[in-house]
Amino acid sequence: MPRAKGRETAEEILKAAQELFYVKGYENASTREISKKVGISKAALYHHFKNKEEILFRICLQAADELVNNMKTAIERNISSGKPLKEQLTDILIEYARTYMKNENFNKILLHDIEYLPEDKKQIIYRKEKENIYQLRRFIEDLIKRGVFRKLDPTVVTFSLIGTLHWLYFWYKPTGKLSLTEVVQQMADLFIHGLEER
Repeated sequence: MPRAKGRETAEEILKAAQELFYVKGYENASTREISKKVGISKAALYHHFKNKEEILFRICLQAADELVNNMKTAIERNISSGKPLKEQLTDILIEYARTYMKNENFNKILLHDIEYLPEDKKQIIYRKEKENIYQLRRFIEDLIKRGVFRKLDPTVVTFSLIGTLHWLYFWYKPTGKLSLTEVVQQMADLFIHGLEER
């Protein structure tokens, strides 16, 4: 099987599994259903992944890596941009929110199904999450050191931002009156300027 075709099939398996895990839950979705959804045999599925657990791990790892890499790219492009702080923070938060909300299936899987992974694989995913938090914390810490932000605990500020973004999964509706960009712009404004009328 050509390498490109094999990679394409593996991606199709991950996509189908993610959809099934989202709808049925990891425990109730079978490899037979996954292979049927892709249109391949179970033997072909096992050519790419040794079991269902490996599929779950790859889904979690893929989404976690995307969050880390996109956050890193957004921070790097803003550090030296010379743009006003609000624009920098908004851009970083929008990048994170778009990536996070794009992986809606993954978010549910992470909340409910990650427990089915063995401890060593869970820890790999948790380390990725921490890596993402640490890089945003370093960005915030630098702003505090330079006197751009008030002298607040950078960990409190970081988790406040991350927590606010994660709650979008539970309440934000793309069909609502505000776009995701508009919501995040208001979040950034709220964090920088607070609630008081200026």
